[in-house]
Amino acid sequence: MTHEPVEAFASAGFLFFNYTISTMNYQRNINNYTLYRFFYGMLIIGPVLTPYFRLKGLSYTEIMWLQSIAALSHVIFEMPTGVIADKVSRRLSLMLAGMCIGVAMIIYILTHSFYAFAIAEALFGLGLTFGSGADSALLYESLQRLGRENEYARIDGRSASFVFAGQGVGAIISSLLYTLNPDLPFWVSVGSAFTAAAFALRFVEVERKKCAHQYHIHVYQSFSIAIKTPRILWIVLLAALMGFASRSGFWLYEPYFTLVNIDVVWFGAIFCFFNIIAAISAKVLVNHINKYRFALLMMGVLLAVSFILPALWVMPFSIIFIGLQQIVRGAYRPTLNGYINRQIEDTHRATIISIVGLSANLSFAFFSPLVGMYLDHSGTLSTYWITGIITLTGVSLLTLIRRAQKSHVTLEAA
Repeated sequence: MTHEPVEAFASAGFLFFNYTISTMNYQRNINNYTLYRFFYGMLIIGPVLTPYFRLKGLSYTEIMWLQSIAALSHVIFEMPTGVIADKVSRRLSLMLAGMCIGVAMIIYILTHSFYAFAIAEALFGLGLTFGSGADSALLYESLQRLGRENEYARIDGRSASFVFAGQGVGAIISSLLYTLNPDLPFWVSVGSAFTAAAFALRFVEVERKKCAHQYHIHVYQSFSIAIKTPRILWIVLLAALMGFASRSGFWLYEPYFTLVNIDVVWFGAIFCFFNIIAAISAKVLVNHINKYRFALLMMGVLLAVSFILPALWVMPFSIIFIGLQQIVRGAYRPTLNGYINRQIEDTHRATIISIVGLSANLSFAFFSPLVGMYLDHSGTLSTYWITGIITLTGVSLLTLIRRAQKSHVTLEAA
């Protein structure tokens, strides 16, 4: 009696079982992604971070130097951590992200010197690089294995909207806690970061082809792809502009609030308003974006306008114009990563996303001390004007560059 039918049946059953387990694991990653992003993003220190630094005796120039250090550490660690995510483990990378950020905030709380803060900022930057690209790659690959990669932008936008909504509530709580004890918002954020690290352990690694090359070859290949692929090169340049404008905007909130005599107790309510805008943008606007490049350019224009209009009309009401930055904040990441993920294969995905992040951080690292010095010496309004003009000029140049790239491709095809 032959055993072939039995063996064939057993083999088919085994394959079906493996397929079912894999499907459940990938769906679990998708569900867990929202929880991880929520706790990873629920750092409620935003509304009180600048006042906290000022309370500890730092000038705006020193604050921006700290942000430059954080951005530079992001640049230094971006490639190694991206390669760890690509070649070793996405899950390990995401767990280390939460741990590093939690420890960095403990240093904020327990120390008072500029140099101690510099160490904390470097550690914070390291934590951000561990999270940069790995979460996006894990989500996209899980969806891809299920044949649902077209849902990436919607799911990432929905997750971001939950984060922004939570941050909105957290912003109000942050200001209230700050009035009781300035350290309290930071302790809450420490708990959130460590919770994110715990949720990272719930992820299941996606079965994928890993690059077999050594570290330096993998990095070289990733940079080569970024430089030789016109669309990715353009995104790298865009990220440099957006990194400067969007991050500078955050550190310019408090100087403008002070200029128009808004008390710190109201910062939480304002940040809540900002987060509501970002949440709506992430959940609703992203679902209607079809032309990625055009949408990203329009986000640059919105950033420019958000600096210029408050400089034209100096009043508390102008925080509505600053709120335009929140539309960008909500829609930018899902749109950017959704575009990049479509262009890159699994073997280099997290590293390419890290290169784009590297561009943003390098730009901010270079310009942020200049923003701080200009703010201390020329005042808030002049800083808003110059930031808006630089951003608008950058958007115009990016438009011309993309047209030149298209013309070059057309000529080569002819």
